[in-house]
Amino acid sequence: MTDAQIGRAVRALRHRRDWTQEELGRRAGCSASSISRIERGRVRSAPLATLRGILEALDAWMLMKVIWRGGELDRLLDADHALLQERWASRKRLARAGWIDRHETSYNVFGERGAIDDMAYHPATRTLVVSELKTGIYDAQGTLAKLDEKERLAVGIAQRFGWHVGQVVACLVVAEGRTNRRRIEQHPALFGRFDCRGRSATAWLRDPTRPVGSLLVFEELSDRRGMHGRRAGRQRVRPSRRPSSVHEPGSAPGERSAIA
Repeated sequence: MTDAQIGRAVRALRHRRDWTQEELGRRAGCSASSISRIERGRVRSAPLATLRGILEALDAWMLMKVIWRGGELDRLLDADHALLQERWASRKRLARAGWIDRHETSYNVFGERGAIDDMAYHPATRTLVVSELKTGIYDAQGTLAKLDEKERLAVGIAQRFGWHVGQVVACLVVAEGRTNRRRIEQHPALFGRFDCRGRSATAWLRDPTRPVGSLLVFEELSDRRGMHGRRAGRQRVRPSRRPSSVHEPGSAPGERSAIA
């Protein structure tokens, strides 16, 4: 929607409820002048939180979509997700423990719909790992709620492939990065259930007989061999050194400079 269309929508919903701009502002926690500016299409000057509050007061909501270069953003995000999936699958292959992988397994159980990013079954121990893959942690509660749903439904979903599951282990696979780590550290109560992390999670993949709560794994998306451990755009530029000179301003010929 354009800014003008958003303004017309707010005005139409306000008129439907027979509210004045002052009444809507009171319910949304903003001024009547803010309502007036938005209804006139001056949305860019309004804070996003204010706009959300106005729409919620009108029993409406806003769907946002970021568009980059005519749709290339979706391909970029899909590529990062696919790379994260491949890195996680490769980690299980390197464990050489006989994991059987299935990717993007869709389900629809009594109205609960979705797709499991990665299911891995270990026949010897009848262990099923249900993995949620995230390139970024934006909604911690939403992410964990969806993972809980998939963990709860996993046994029935696995029966479609003839897997006889004895235990289900939830796993959160996150792209390596300081921002993702910080967001997880900010919610210790939410992520406290993930008691097997990092190298411990890798060791558990080799021998999944040890009881664990949940797995938390960070996977590097950049190629450390080709990028020397840095993502594109983060290469360090070293300042050029000024060549030393025997003759500095103010020094006599043949006299060694203190700066050189």
